[in-house]
Amino acid sequence: MIFDVIISFVLAALSGLGVGGGGLFVIFLAIFTDTPQLIAQGMNLLFFIFSASSSLIIHLTHRKIYASLIAVLAISGALGAILGTFVCERIDPNILRKIFGVMLVITGIFTLKKGREGTRSTLS
Repeated sequence: MIFDVIISFVLAALSGLGVGGGGLFVIFLAIFTDTPQLIAQGMNLLFFIFSASSSLIIHLTHRKIYASLIAVLAISGALGAILGTFVCERIDPNILRKIFGVMLVITGIFTLKKGREGTRSTLS
């Protein structure tokens, strides 16, 4: 139990730093706690809500919220969630797990590549 709390705290801190703690949270749940993939992803969404809420408060106080952009993103996100739910209900969970793993690896590669390009530009 205490191990889970410590891991959750570390992953929340990583998420706050922009490292992608939410994706790591899904991996932790799926591998170390034998949580089914879809439940782990749902818990990740709940995890994200708390992280996003604190960010929203900060952005509201600094007046960095753009209502028109939020509307477009909210509508797009809702449609994507509906479509994603429809598709996920029809895919074997084992295949879904592999697709999600590949997506995480690809995202990690792009993140590392982007980080290296940013490092080069600041060193030049």
